[in-house]
Amino acid sequence: MALHQSPSSLPVKPDRRQDLILAAYRTIAQKGFEGLRVREVAALVGMNGATLHHYFPTKEHLIQAVVEYVIARLSLAFANLGGTPAEQLHEHLTRMHRLMQEEPALFVALTEISLRAQRDPVLHYLVEQETLWHERLVSLLQAGVEQQNWPPDLNPSTTASAIIALVEGISLWAAILPERAEQAFSQLEHWLHTR
Repeated sequence: MALHQSPSSLPVKPDRRQDLILAAYRTIAQKGFEGLRVREVAALVGMNGATLHHYFPTKEHLIQAVVEYVIARLSLAFANLGGTPAEQLHEHLTRMHRLMQEEPALFVALTEISLRAQRDPVLHYLVEQETLWHERLVSLLQAGVEQQNWPPDLNPSTTASAIIALVEGISLWAAILPERAEQAFSQLEHWLHTR
């Protein structure tokens, strides 16, 4: 029986891994990627930099974990929607709005990640997630047109693109101009009001 295990053979504790992800996520939201230092993230959770590498071998692995965390948090806005398509869309937008109010750092981090994804092919899968969001909205809008929640001339794809652009734009205001974010969400809801 070995008395000493190398760091790479030590078991990974899920809660410590999550602590590191959350510390990196908060750092990105506060300082951007240029302010993300692995040693500082480790220190935030009471760990040294060498131990952090046991959980995340590289800074890029840590960033990918943060992206996965952000995507998982945002996906909750589409989970278990019920009712008519119009009610589902209303609930989805309400959840997004609530997330912006309760966790503005999520959208700051998302913006940082989106900007980095344009230059970093490793994070390009974030674009795939936005494509999935668009497809879900198109499906919802198409069902709503068929059920006469919206006019028959509503273009689901164009409308889904507009919703995404507006929500992403609104998210930029969530932390610094919450009253404008509120106004923009109200106007979006008004435009999408059911017949």
